[in-house]
Amino acid sequence: MIPLSQRKQQILRALVEEYIHTATPVASETLVRKYGLRFSSATVRHELAGLEEANLIYQPHTSAGRVPTDLGYRYFVEHLMQESALSMNEQRLIRHQFYQVQDQLDQWVRLTASVMARLLHSAAVMSAPRAREGHLKHFEVLSVTELSAHMVLVLTDGTVKQQRLLLESPIQQEELSNLSMRLNKLFHDKNAAEINELLSTQDLAPEERLIATTIAHMLEQHGDLVGDTFYREGVINILDQPEYSRMGPEEERNERVRKVMEVLEQNRFLPALASQLRSSDGVQVIIGGENQWDDMKDVSLVVARYGQDSKVGGLLGVIGPTRMQYGRAIAVVRYMAQVMNELLAEVYGYE
Repeated sequence: MIPLSQRKQQILRALVEEYIHTATPVASETLVRKYGLRFSSATVRHELAGLEEANLIYQPHTSAGRVPTDLGYRYFVEHLMQESALSMNEQRLIRHQFYQVQDQLDQWVRLTASVMARLLHSAAVMSAPRAREGHLKHFEVLSVTELSAHMVLVLTDGTVKQQRLLLESPIQQEELSNLSMRLNKLFHDKNAAEINELLSTQDLAPEERLIATTIAHMLEQHGDLVGDTFYREGVINILDQPEYSRMGPEEERNERVRKVMEVLEQNRFLPALASQLRSSDGVQVIIGGENQWDDMKDVSLVVARYGQDSKVGGLLGVIGPTRMQYGRAIAVVRYMAQVMNELLAEVYGYE
């Protein structure tokens, strides 16, 4: 990213803030009048031309003002944005809401997503907390037909997984229960690698081997974010934004709505998070075209991990148009990750 003069930085900051607030292309006269710039409109227009050459802003059409590009938003987030923080009143209200749900883990997740959506008037997403590596606590195999059964796994982090099991020969429920009892003792608290190792050393019957390989496969998938279930709140908030309600021709707006709804409803943002969200601490911002999905080029994500990578944790964040209040979004996501860190530390006993 090329260095900018102080004057260009001042103009770019004002332009991004104005566009975020109004969703309307910004004219040079507006910048001078509203932001107290100490130079003329002609000078501002000259600097805007330089910012446009640097691909930080663009002009939708000749007579319009300027609009930030994804690169312009990135420069703003990394160099110009003022840090924000939740007020003490907001923090107290959030803490009180969590106190009311006590130790109900699933309610924490729903409440966190709801709080983020409400504070930012955006869509919020969150994964339920779970261990990064699956360890078996207990499983049951229930007969369905002569040649099929239903397997239910309970993991040590409380996750419940289910899968259909196709049997090679008819097995009665009593025999399935006896097999399960023996294998539960053998595989208790084991991960996929440990179960696969036991498979190579233990003398198991064909039915036991089928059950064991299925369990190992289900545990291997436990760390796959793409297959995870996300909670969503505030999806309708995105559709209230000008990008989806009034900006551009109706056909273009409808296409934007279709894409963003597919992204949210089909969890198509999960591969983007899985591939781009680093395991390091802190809030991360993925802006528009920076992600790998064409359908997400009109949205930005502000996301963070919570919990501990080596123990129990997950992802939380917000999705909105690239014209979002990044400083506020980062503050909210950071604070909610902190709240979840503290709650999980109490439940699972880590620091």
